[in-house]
Amino acid sequence: MSTSMSKAELIEAAYEVTGGNLNDLSLDRVYRLITVSQYVTDLCLNEIERRGALTFHGNVPVVPYVADHLVETILTRPNPFSR
Repeated sequence: MSTSMSKAELIEAAYEVTGGNLNDLSLDRVYRLITVSQYVTDLCLNEIERRGALTFHGNVPVVPYVADHLVETILTRPNPFSR
């Protein structure tokens, strides 16, 4: 597996992909970016699987994320409404 990306490298790469700060983009542009990024993620996962390099934890595929920096999102932070 490749060397982990640093936070600075991730931020620089994100600026290259987005063309700047997300705060400066219209919501339509943000929707377009997330749609494209999900499509590219799907293509990359299929290619990793095709090459036989996808790993599993039990029956669940492990999505490769080679970085020491994670961004908390609605998908990862605790839900204050769940009990």
